[in-house]
Amino acid sequence: MHISVTQHATGLTPGKLILEMLDADPQLMAPGRRLVAAGSVFGFSENQVRVALSRLVADGLLVQPRRGDYALDGAATRIGEETQRWQKIESRTRHWRGDWCAVLTDNLAAEGSTQFRRQSRALALRGMQRWRPGFWVRPDNLRGGPRRLGEELLTLGLDAIRGQCVIAQGDAACESSLRSLWNPSDLEDTYRDRIDRLAQAVDRLETPQFPDVLSETLELGGSCIKALLTDPLLPDELASGDSRRQLVGLLKDYDKRGRRLWRHFIQQL
Repeated sequence: MHISVTQHATGLTPGKLILEMLDADPQLMAPGRRLVAAGSVFGFSENQVRVALSRLVADGLLVQPRRGDYALDGAATRIGEETQRWQKIESRTRHWRGDWCAVLTDNLAAEGSTQFRRQSRALALRGMQRWRPGFWVRPDNLRGGPRRLGEELLTLGLDAIRGQCVIAQGDAACESSLRSLWNPSDLEDTYRDRIDRLAQAVDRLETPQFPDVLSETLELGGSCIKALLTDPLLPDELASGDSRRQLVGLLKDYDKRGRRLWRHFIQQL
């Protein structure tokens, strides 16, 4: 395999590349010098990679088990585990009886702060929508019900929870207001776009041009995974999940092939 140095693709950062490398092969990619070598293939300088490594350590995403070596820390591992949740996303739902989970919160942290990003991410990852100030809701169709939902929100970083309840048997105005918080057509458009792009990208994996195709697996794969992880998993009574299920099937195949290419690339370094 011939690997040529090229300018890194838009959206790919040294930090993303480092985390991907250590996730793909933790042992082989542990030495910092190997991460620097990989970065050069994607157009990143040694200084850019070293700075990214220092920031990832400071952010608690990497540790240094030995001088010059790096490994994913617990925070990065938890993020990785959460990210892989998309593969079993359909198993997370249950029959919807028409009730709604509601979470009461204090005011979220100041917008733009690290805490605000963490809180907003937690809400998005569980499909919560703001109905009233400090009042976030979603259909009660996730396995484990409201109690498990609250536990998961806390684990994901929503440290402002002040109570939970279930909305049941609301009047027509209440039901209409709640249902309007989501736009099923926007979800459908998002999935059709990702499905079309994946179908085209799979063909490029057959005759890969390194490292461009690897950058695409990160960017396109990441875009598809984000769409799935932030999908509210609405019951079919509110929005059809057919396109979501089709995307999961395509992405599993794309992810499998992409990981195989990443391992092949790493072995050539």
